[in-house]
Amino acid sequence: MIAPLPKSSASSLVVGMLLFLLTFASGCSSTKSVPKGDYLYIGGNITVKSDNPDTKTKDLEGELAAAIRPQPNSSFFGLRPKLWIYNAFGGNKENKGIAKWIKTRLGEPPVLLSEADPTKVQGQMTNRLYNKGYFRPSLEYQVDSTSKRKMASVNYTATVVKQYLIEKIQFPQGTDSLAIAIRKTEPQSLLKPGEPYDLQNMIAERLRIDGIMKEEGFFFFDEDYLIFHVDSTLNNKVNIYLRVKETAPTKALIPYRYQSVSVYSDYSLGDTLRMEKPVQYQEYKYYPDEETFTARSILNAVFIKNGELYSRKKHLQTINRLMDLGTFKFTEVRFDPRDSVGRGGLLNASILLTQAKKKSIRAEVQTVQKSNGFAGPGITVSFRNRNAFKGAELLLLNLVGSFESQISGDTSRTGLTSYEIGADTELHIPRIISPFGIRISSSMYQPRTSFRLGFRYIDRRDFFQQNSFNFEYGYTWKQFATTEFVINPIQVQFAQLADTSEAFAEILRNRPFLARSFEQQFILGGNYRLVFNTQGIANRTHQFYISPGLDLSGGLWGLFFRAKNKRPADPEFPNTLGGQAISQYVKTDLETRYYFNITDKLVLATRLLGGVGIPYGNSKVLPYIKQYGIGGPNSIRAFPARSIGPGVFDPSKDINPEDPSRTFSFFDQTGDIRLEGNAEFRFPLMDPYLKGAVFLDAGNVWLYDEDPDRPGGEFGGNFMSQLAIGAGAGMRIDVQFFVIRLDLAYPLRDPNYINTKRPTSGGLFGNGVLNLAIGYPF
Repeated sequence: MIAPLPKSSASSLVVGMLLFLLTFASGCSSTKSVPKGDYLYIGGNITVKSDNPDTKTKDLEGELAAAIRPQPNSSFFGLRPKLWIYNAFGGNKENKGIAKWIKTRLGEPPVLLSEADPTKVQGQMTNRLYNKGYFRPSLEYQVDSTSKRKMASVNYTATVVKQYLIEKIQFPQGTDSLAIAIRKTEPQSLLKPGEPYDLQNMIAERLRIDGIMKEEGFFFFDEDYLIFHVDSTLNNKVNIYLRVKETAPTKALIPYRYQSVSVYSDYSLGDTLRMEKPVQYQEYKYYPDEETFTARSILNAVFIKNGELYSRKKHLQTINRLMDLGTFKFTEVRFDPRDSVGRGGLLNASILLTQAKKKSIRAEVQTVQKSNGFAGPGITVSFRNRNAFKGAELLLLNLVGSFESQISGDTSRTGLTSYEIGADTELHIPRIISPFGIRISSSMYQPRTSFRLGFRYIDRRDFFQQNSFNFEYGYTWKQFATTEFVINPIQVQFAQLADTSEAFAEILRNRPFLARSFEQQFILGGNYRLVFNTQGIANRTHQFYISPGLDLSGGLWGLFFRAKNKRPADPEFPNTLGGQAISQYVKTDLETRYYFNITDKLVLATRLLGGVGIPYGNSKVLPYIKQYGIGGPNSIRAFPARSIGPGVFDPSKDINPEDPSRTFSFFDQTGDIRLEGNAEFRFPLMDPYLKGAVFLDAGNVWLYDEDPDRPGGEFGGNFMSQLAIGAGAGMRIDVQFFVIRLDLAYPLRDPNYINTKRPTSGGLFGNGVLNLAIGYPF
């Protein structure tokens, strides 16, 4: 009697048999379409040998393996599924319809030994060895084939001697301007005596010299005019002589200076340059006049000047700065070389600016839906003027309005409504305005000074009316393409209850934390942010976005107030300005994103958000307008906006005992601490415009200090178990310049209903939340 195998052994046996059958089937079918007399090419390998113990043979094998061609059929654990599909659907025979589509899209024809050219591969390997300083190598190859399997591989063997080292480098020895300028760069040379000979370093050296020459006025110079002569007759050493080619034109050998610089602020493509008398501003000729743009405002972005040597950096900086003004569609600098003077040449530069449309207006209609059953329309009308005061200033005027009403949920509360109207204006001036005359001349991007002023009126019927004002002044600039600084040293926000109902007054009396958040909404401070973003760099597998921020209020004024009144901070006697208590808090947050571009169409996008606001001094709670909310189409999509938390607080129990029809859920659920994470896998559905995604969101907000009226809302050690979690899928219509996004998400965990059953929705999607939005969520 044979004892039965254990379950684990039986499973392993089954898996092994399946793998054997698949391998056998694949092996039988892989060579089905291989022509008679030929072999299926299954790849090649390289072995490097050397008598010198210092030779890094493994590194060389990796370098030379990249020269092996062709690439064999793709395989997976020894199987060739694409080749199997090709053979299963007719192989070399002609197909039509779906069979042809499957064979050509999902399959691939066999790669044959006859397509390999070992002699050519040998030559490429020899070149690579020479480029690395391994001169006079020996290369051999051998074809390994079996008639029975009809498969073949090619084995290469390279034998090398000791790598050649640099003995001496000599720069051009002439007395002309170019030779002298090149010799001055020698201390920074990438080529060093005693280091290995490497062609890539020599190519980089030419580029380095070219870059320096372009900053020294050599307008017509090019790295191709440089050539290296290598003497390899020494014993494993080389002498390198850098020379300027004799065929280099004379104009490439001399530096050029600007003779005149003209600016045409209303150039249209195809126009001829005007000859009428220009406006003379400093050393510039400015056409046609200052009716549209003042010369000073445009020339602040120009870095080329009469009498200066040509500089490629300043040339590109001028183009970038002018385009970054946002008021021109096209910018071009044309150069007109003149006869040389002495040992140099002269350039006339014409800066051609094609204006963009100055004014535009747009309207955006939005819908709002909250977990407490409130929904309604909203509209934003925006006016944009790209040249408000003839100085390329960007002026934005926004009018906003929204209406919300109770349309679902508790029928006893049906009819509650909320109105909001507001206006704000932004003025962005393309220069730094300060008492110190700061001009950031090292950046390729235009710095800006920004002013923002806004007003909001909110009427939550039967509860309260509120007016709020805000003003902000600060600076924005990018030092590099990936780095941006935002500094707003002045931030003033003021919100005040204009009228309150008796029901709301009762809520405030019963909820001191809520009362304080409404009372102390006078913010006097500043905010600061740094943005590091590599998304704009194309063809990167890994892209990052990192943005820390800091928001402060009441610090300096608190010190002044305490010194003036000679008393410490006390919430019962808060610091005031004009009789209004000033909020004191420190708020910091961090947003990080990581994009893993698996291919050019498959992307795994992730985001992590964190933030904490800490009240101090005369404040026990953050101002209501500064508290965190979570949920919505750009946050946790399985929950409507600001409908989560804080913590495990249950909003269904938040009923006014005096009037059950009035519930605090009319107000957004907010907190002092936020933690949120998102992951989204993006893929194409129908190229090029329809794309899909599956996603997972998690997060919550918490209170910094305990609030007796919101039990379970404070932050604690078990915060991970209190995260709201949602998942879903969506579609995006991506037409490059805008994206329409449709996401359907379902809650997997709702921390607000841990001990009671979460209310179910009778809508079309059950508990699912359908999000319609513009743009990607992150």
